Parts: sequence; structure tokens; C-alpha cells
Amino acid sequence: MSLIKKNLLLALAVVAPLSAHATVPNSTFQFYFEGPFFDEVSTAPTFVSGDLGVTIRAYNGSGQQIDVDKRWDGIGASGGFLEPGELNSSLFANPGEKLVLTFNKAVKLGSLRFSMWENDYLFNNFDHATVSWAGGSKLLSNNNDNGLILKTFDLGNVVSNTFTIQATGNLSAFRLAGINAVAAVPEPASYVLMGLGLVGLALVKRRRQG
Repeated sequence: MSLIKKNLLLALAVVAPLSAHATVPNSTFQFYFEGPFFDEVSTAPTFVSGDLGVTIRAYNGSGQQIDVDKRWDGIGASGGFLEPGELNSSLFANPGEKLVLTFNKAVKLGSLRFSMWENDYLFNNFDHATVSWAGGSKLLSNNNDNGLILKTFDLGNVVSNTFTIQATGNLSAFRLAGINAVAAVPEPASYVLMGLGLVGLALVKRRRQG
């Protein structure tokens, strides 16, 4: 292969993820193209966006805590039978590894975004995960937006302060690329404004009655 062809292939390998990512709006917590180029591990990293904070912990299929793996293409776990650094499940570990997201307050979780998610490209229903929270859970498989590089799953604004993302199935391997969430309870300032509005309405009503 000529040097020109090699350079063209290298350029495409770099530009393709960038161009695909450019069409996807950033998440509340953005991990894709935000981390280091090489894997960086830590026990329980905390990420902040405005007044929201989330601490992420990783566990293997046996429930033992392992390191969180952070890289340019998202958040994963430091173990992994198939793809080290991604969230994995396999014939030998099903359900597989999991991430536990703990927020500093109750949030409405609107959607989760993943990278490296195989979605009917080679096999049917290739990657699977379950998202669970207090009082509910949802299976993630092909019910996403079919994005080219990033796959987004709509969760319908479920409310909790802790969510667990667990790889399931026989051959799952992926990374968490983004979290879309908002605070579930209005801030105190919002209550003050609401209270002032109600007082104003009451005064207007009294004047009309007078």
C-alpha cells in the first residue's frame, strides 16, 4: 500500500468520529472526546455540570468494586473479558460489569448515550444493558436512535439519585458517552419566585373585588 493511501486511511480514521460527533449535541455530562487519549483509571471519579454532580463507580459481574476507566471515547470499567476498559458481559459473566451513577440530588434522567455500541451491524441484538433505579428498570438493546458512532436511549425522565447501568447478554462491550439529566426538584430560588407570583395574583384579585 502506498504512503498516500496509508495517510488517507489514517485521516479517515480520525475525522469520521469527529464528524459524526459534531452532529450530536453535547450531553449534560459529556464524556465522548472529553477524556484522555489513553486509558486513565480511578476508583470513583466525580463529574460536575452546573449545580449537578455525579460520582461513578464500577463493579464486576460478582459485585466487587473495580476501577472506573476513562478515555476519549467514554467511561467504562477497568476489567473486561472482551474489550478491556469497556463495560463487558460474556458467556462467562452474564450479567456483566456495571457502572453505578450517584447524583448529588434527585434528577430526571432523560437519556443515556453510549459509544462502541453494536446495533444490528454484524449480529441481531448484539449489545445489551439494563438501566435500573429505585422502583424501576429498563432493558437497552436496539431501541436507540441508531446513531452512526453514538447511540442514544430515551429514558423518559425517570427520577432517582442513583442509577445502575449493567452490561447483559453474551457479547456486550460498550462505553458510557453521555448523561442527559436535570434536577428533579426546583431550586429554593424557584420556590421564592413562585411564591411572589402567587402573592401578586392574590393582590390583583383583591383589587378587582374591591
